[in-house]
Amino acid sequence: MAEAKATKKETKTRRPRKKNPQALRPIEYLFSQIYDVNSNNILGYDAELVINDKKLGAIPYDRVASVASRSNLAVRLGKWQIEEVCELIKRQNSYGKHIHRIFITLSAKFLSKADFYEQFLKIVDKYEIPHKRFGIQINEAELVAGNTQLYDNIMKLREGGAKVAITDFGAESTSLRQLSTMTVDYVKLNTSFTADIAENERTENITEGIVDLCGKLGVMVIADGIDTKEQLNIMKRMRCFLVEGKYFSSPERENSAII
Repeated sequence: MAEAKATKKETKTRRPRKKNPQALRPIEYLFSQIYDVNSNNILGYDAELVINDKKLGAIPYDRVASVASRSNLAVRLGKWQIEEVCELIKRQNSYGKHIHRIFITLSAKFLSKADFYEQFLKIVDKYEIPHKRFGIQINEAELVAGNTQLYDNIMKLREGGAKVAITDFGAESTSLRQLSTMTVDYVKLNTSFTADIAENERTENITEGIVDLCGKLGVMVIADGIDTKEQLNIMKRMRCFLVEGKYFSSPERENSAII
């Protein structure tokens, strides 16, 4: 009898440990709300890609993006991002949670691939996720330097129902010219505009001019970096109602930001 107990105990200690759902993943998303203050609804979630390093901590992808864009890593990460969003939406649906849209930033290297759209379709069709659940963001500098194939792929995404946004808008001198030649759904203001908008009248006037012009072109503006009530009130006065920043939410992991 004693031997049987010992054997049972020994077997028990050999069972593999359960994975901790809170454990850091090597690559993951942090989510911030994009909030529509006019309708008091969440437009969607901005998914920021981070790389978790044991020594360096969480490294934002934009810190290594230039290196990734010179290799095939940007393409592999792009596929991973699309698949990760599909899995997240499926997971949230199983919890009874409806997510309107997830915004992800893809590199121009991936978006410029001749077979990009076919690869995109292959992933979303596998998970049965409609285009309209995606917001595809591209950095303004990469868009300005883009080629015809990139613009064709963006057009296909929009025709399928995905939304397209230019990020860091205003950082490049050719921003306004680009808007006149290419149709997108959103521009996300560079945080250099919103950071001191409450203290700098010149910045406020330039920002208001951009918001007005985008309105005439049928492009909606997302004001990034809205961290205070004063900043929010200024953007509302300009009739810019889509905002993102710490005033509403700091970047958080899925279980905290969405569930």
